[in-house]
Amino acid sequence: MTRSRKTIRNPESLGGKRAQRLFFDVTLDFHGYTAEEALRELEDELFTSEGGSILIIHGKGDGILRTRIRAFLVKSDLVKSVDFGETANVPGGSGVTVARV
Repeated sequence: MTRSRKTIRNPESLGGKRAQRLFFDVTLDFHGYTAEEALRELEDELFTSEGGSILIIHGKGDGILRTRIRAFLVKSDLVKSVDFGETANVPGGSGVTVARV
């Protein structure tokens, strides 16, 4: 009897989807920032950005920073689209937001 092992050496034998690779032009980590500090730095990045995508890591916590950042991005004329981590299937879930500029 021959046994077949599903190992990392043969990823095609796992039968599942391969891990999705995500690339962002800029990553901003706002852990430990106040909302005002984070918004000031985010605004500076939006003004200097030459386009592309920005991964914003704000953390889950109480949601104060997440709420303020997302509201700012939705209202900003510099942002083409906003994807929330929990609905965009981005690692980090509700602790991240992706802005396309």
